[in-house]
Amino acid sequence: MKIRFKFLPVLFILLLVALCQAPAVSAQDFSAKATAIEGDVTCKADGESAWKPVTVGMELKEGVYIMTAFESSCALEFQDKSVLNVKELSKIQISKFALQAKSVNANVSLFNGKVKATVHRDIDTKTEFQVKTPVSTISVRGTEEEIYYSPGFGVEVQNISGIVEVMNHIGQTQTLAKGDNTEVPKETKAPKPVQHMAEKTKKDFVKNSAATEEEEEFKANVAVPSFDQISDMLRDLSEISREKEAHPTTNIVISW
Repeated sequence: MKIRFKFLPVLFILLLVALCQAPAVSAQDFSAKATAIEGDVTCKADGESAWKPVTVGMELKEGVYIMTAFESSCALEFQDKSVLNVKELSKIQISKFALQAKSVNANVSLFNGKVKATVHRDIDTKTEFQVKTPVSTISVRGTEEEIYYSPGFGVEVQNISGIVEVMNHIGQTQTLAKGDNTEVPKETKAPKPVQHMAEKTKKDFVKNSAATEEEEEFKANVAVPSFDQISDMLRDLSEISREKEAHPTTNIVISW
């Protein structure tokens, strides 16, 4: 018996060493939860053909596609507390979500429509949140941004907080400060000169002498996205579901 037990301390030490060297990955059964739903929002797993309704509290796994209909939207909260608001007539995929002890790696593909990303900041955690569109790469050092992509029109980026660098596929860049926005019409077109939202509002609204004071006040306080014309080009949802094959994707990177 002594011969058998004298090796136990050595085996115990080897086991501890092996456990310490193993990567500390936090396993998760889901990537995000739907925290708010308005209108008709559907999802399907990667590889499936049938779409099913998204409900509040539903757990969404890596690889899931999400689509919003007209006048519909949803809010997704990831496990790291980052939030993605998906606006109407949008299609996205949660391509990747990996949560580790000191890092977060999320990857969302935007095939059509508009999303607003509010990235959770933790001083002890390196966060990389990627949103892919076909025409540009946006590197964000901040917490909040809006991305609007429409096939044939390109992408518009509005920086709500932090610093954003917008880059097209051939390396031409534009840096946005808080409140700035820019557009990239094609992957080979340079990002348009930066506009601040206050200046953009003045350009978008020309004073109408026939308007009432209430109408002018409303106009002065509302910023209209330059891609609003997409509302007049509603397409069949089956067309949107085929846009992944028609439009290759590139990265939008949010990191600290």
